[in-house]
Amino acid sequence: MRSSQFVVLSFFVLSLAIAGCKTGQMATKPSGLPSITTAQLLDSVSAKSSYTFLSAKLAVNHSTANKTQSFGVRARLKKDSVIWLSITPGLGIEVVRVVITPDSIKMINRIEQKYFVESFDKTNELLQMEISFEVLQSALTGEFVSLYDQDVYLLKPLVDLYTLEAESSKIAASDAPLKLEQRTEIDPSIWRVTRSILRNPPRNEQILAEYNDFQQLETLIFPTTMRFRTQGKENIAVDLKWSKIEEKLTLRFPFNIPSKYAPY
Repeated sequence: MRSSQFVVLSFFVLSLAIAGCKTGQMATKPSGLPSITTAQLLDSVSAKSSYTFLSAKLAVNHSTANKTQSFGVRARLKKDSVIWLSITPGLGIEVVRVVITPDSIKMINRIEQKYFVESFDKTNELLQMEISFEVLQSALTGEFVSLYDQDVYLLKPLVDLYTLEAESSKIAASDAPLKLEQRTEIDPSIWRVTRSILRNPPRNEQILAEYNDFQQLETLIFPTTMRFRTQGKENIAVDLKWSKIEEKLTLRFPFNIPSKYAPY
């Protein structure tokens, strides 16, 4: 896998998604926190991650060794159904609109007057990647992505946080397409992920994600600051700042392709 593919995949998998069965390994030797099972930990996190409709604005800063870009994004989400993104580099003028569902990815590029509509499977094939809707959704909402079956993870209580770490021997025996080292830290005072690390040892690559400035909404505790840093062949920094975050009763997700636009 090329370095750029690892970077993109890693960015999308750094968050928290609740997956797997309801049984889990008991945390042992607590150091300040009670022993709980992996399932109990994930259930607690799920309770603080629930929403139906969500709208917000994002300020995005993307930096490499040679270039820095900043732009705004309007985001609308329906849990497990739709991700709607409107990208506005400046003056509030939309240049790209993206609508992602579990089955498809659609995009309008207003500068080039082109559009892209394809199935999720075909898009993965074109990009030579393996990304799901669930992974993308989790990246945008600061959730946990389970790369492996639940029994691969070792749960450890520390002084003021819990860690979930994929065990090396079980990673090797898993059938996951990418065998990445993974460590996630969870703050039990808010039951949200605060830090996550992915490593790809054969390529000496790593990505760090940090989540801060949590905001209490109606049913959701949300990290309004997200900081991603990659190390490897490409060093990339991505900072997301969320604002005007609101839970909604319903939302619209408009996507209309102008007749003069051409397909990619």
